[in-house]
Amino acid sequence: MAEIRLDVRNLGKRFARYHAERPRTLKQMAVRGVSRLKPLDRFWAVRGVSFEVKAGVMLGVVGQNGSGKSTLLRLLGDVMRPDEGEVIRRGRLRGLLELNSGTHPDLSGRENIFINGVIAGLTHRQVRARLDEIIAFAELEQSIDNPVRTYSAGMKLRLGFATAIHVDPEILLIDEALAVGDVAFQQKCLEQIKKFRAQGCAIVLISHDLTQIEALCDRALWIRRGGAASLGDPTEVLAQYRADMDAEAARRAAATMKPLVTTAGVALNLDENRFGTLEAQIVDVRLLDERGSEARAIHSGEGLVIEITIDAPRPIEWPRLSAAIGRGPKEDCIDVNTEADRIQVKTLSGLKKVELRLRRLDLAAGRYDVSVGLHDAEWRFAFDYHWRAYSFDVIGSPKRGLLSPPREWLLA
Repeated sequence: MAEIRLDVRNLGKRFARYHAERPRTLKQMAVRGVSRLKPLDRFWAVRGVSFEVKAGVMLGVVGQNGSGKSTLLRLLGDVMRPDEGEVIRRGRLRGLLELNSGTHPDLSGRENIFINGVIAGLTHRQVRARLDEIIAFAELEQSIDNPVRTYSAGMKLRLGFATAIHVDPEILLIDEALAVGDVAFQQKCLEQIKKFRAQGCAIVLISHDLTQIEALCDRALWIRRGGAASLGDPTEVLAQYRADMDAEAARRAAATMKPLVTTAGVALNLDENRFGTLEAQIVDVRLLDERGSEARAIHSGEGLVIEITIDAPRPIEWPRLSAAIGRGPKEDCIDVNTEADRIQVKTLSGLKKVELRLRRLDLAAGRYDVSVGLHDAEWRFAFDYHWRAYSFDVIGSPKRGLLSPPREWLLA
């Protein structure tokens, strides 16, 4: 059984948030006072994160900007101390976090290799033994003795990466460093990373390149707002992450979206009578009578057709459709959905019309409201839900209650 190289237990890191006009000098403190020296509040950048990485395993970490990924990697690399939990490391640690953080611009590339190699834990003799290999890997033979300040950005990154990977790590932390150089150099870096993994190195990779994570990593961790949202198979974790990103993009777009007005003139306003991610939308709803005409009113006992037009720009797998008829904000007399009625819709894509045919509505006289919804396969959220948005009247003799079924009285 493979040894656990990196064991993370309930890890947490808290930071202070200060006033924007916090004094930076004694003069500023005298003018502004000491009150602004105190933090406004404290927040957890990372909290409650636990996982392990075994020898020969590569873990990919994904998450949006500001989610806590880089803070997590610095905690793993012992650059920061946690406020909660612990990180247990078993083996030589090397972090590719900021490749050029220890580079001196006035020294040559060769001199910087010696400095950074010794900082990483190699002896002067070990660096000298690997020097030619490092220079060749960085493809800097012609300029290795020039000052680093004369290097291009790509040359500096190649120098930093080549130095960092020639330390024989048993635990390797990588923060977006695989985007170094041109395509050919990136491929060479990837091959080196694969060799490390084959030799039993435990690797943690942070990347915004989800394709790269899926292709390289054995497991994936999704960090959301400082916590572990999902951990497991890369394909499953990345599918959840992509869905969350799509939903977030839809929510942001929805915030600036104009009200939808249906063909019947019904206005739908977000967070009032319309809710959902709007990745797919119900763009029109019509209430029709048994003859196919607009049903503003039906007689008790007649049928009703609810015609729903859906626009799904991207295919939705196994969606659920729902419809409810009620009176007042809480009173539903009919609540149906495709799952309960054993109707399976494999995929919805593009512009589609769906009809719910209610053969007979034995409702008491009065005004009723209709709600319709489009939901994901597990009922976790609604793509689009129109609440109490459509109304019709039932004509008949006034009666108490909601139902008015066909009936007769028999006196024995």
